[in-house]
Amino acid sequence: MRVMLVDDEPTARRRLARLLGDIPGVAIVAECGSGREALREAELHRPDVAFLDIAMPGIDGLDVARRLAAGGGPLVVFVTAFDEHALAAFRVHAADYVLKPLDRDRLRETVEHVRRTLRGERREPVERATGPRLAIRDGRAGHFVAIADILWVESFGNYARVYTAHARYLHRATMAKLAEQLAPFRFARVHRTTIVNVARIVRLRPAGNGEYEATLDTGVRVRVSRTYRSALDPLWQDPGE
Repeated sequence: MRVMLVDDEPTARRRLARLLGDIPGVAIVAECGSGREALREAELHRPDVAFLDIAMPGIDGLDVARRLAAGGGPLVVFVTAFDEHALAAFRVHAADYVLKPLDRDRLRETVEHVRRTLRGERREPVERATGPRLAIRDGRAGHFVAIADILWVESFGNYARVYTAHARYLHRATMAKLAEQLAPFRFARVHRTTIVNVARIVRLRPAGNGEYEATLDTGVRVRVSRTYRSALDPLWQDPGE
């Protein structure tokens, strides 16, 4: 995997190079200290992936990513000390979003994710952006989770637990905000503490006291309160009907 590093801080660039150098199959083909240099080196070396800092003088990392994408350039992984750029990173279809200080295991996860993405691109290049994703901050890690893979979300104090079939993320966000973000994708708030992917519901049955129980295609059962039951009506129809 051919890698380009872009960070205006030499110390940060050297640490990233050292950590990536410990991962088999990674070749660093260019190291850049500015966005302008990155655009020039990307054209020259044709890397598979660019690890980009965001906060750089002149052309910042987000602008570099947009220009690389416009030219059919490499995948982009943002490496930054700031988490407030996650939504902007999502909009430019970043492959991943890694927070500083860098964690060795987290970086290995990122490299494996990029490898899988590259293998998928080689089979079907048109699938680079495979649908909408949700930017999630879980501790010090940033993730882009395919919205279609989300099963349900539950409130957890000032956080929300986001469940997929294979993982669970603890995301700092209110239920109201998540309900707003997910509503265009057939998600419904079915309880004060629960949002569900309506497309994954296979059964809905009464549970007494005006409440219902929704069963998802994974077997998970979610309570639907009397107050929110009507939210499902325009989005879901019992397959048995």
